[in-house]
Amino acid sequence: MRKVFKYNLQKVLDYRTSLEEQARLEVVRSRKKYQDQIVLVQNFEHELELALKESRKKENMTRDRIWLWNRYTQRMNSDLRLARLRLGELAREVSAKRQYLLEKSRDKRIIEKLKVKQKIKFEHEQEKTEQKNFDEMAVVRHKHKAI
Repeated sequence: MRKVFKYNLQKVLDYRTSLEEQARLEVVRSRKKYQDQIVLVQNFEHELELALKESRKKENMTRDRIWLWNRYTQRMNSDLRLARLRLGELAREVSAKRQYLLEKSRDKRIIEKLKVKQKIKFEHEQEKTEQKNFDEMAVVRHKHKAI
């Protein structure tokens, strides 16, 4: 009669699997933030480019109007610079979360490999026990016929 393999570290494996899944979700969220920030930077660049083209078209602008355009473009440059800094921060965050995910995946794989090894060992022991029982039955049957 064969026994069923029961892995004594199954709860640890389940926990590490959940940690890996959480880390995977964090990577997805970080990538989404990063992609959104890329779009924001591109929008700022496009708006600044349009503003500069528009300011070049205006030939007879008053001094107040020129000052206003300069303030506007300065603000746009400032916003663009801050958006690019944020983009760099988000890139580092994605990288860190990806590294964390790799670490959690590695931890889970270690427990999974141990499970496979223990299962192979268990099955081998089961086969040995089965073979021993078959051998004993054959010996008993053989002795029984001889008597």
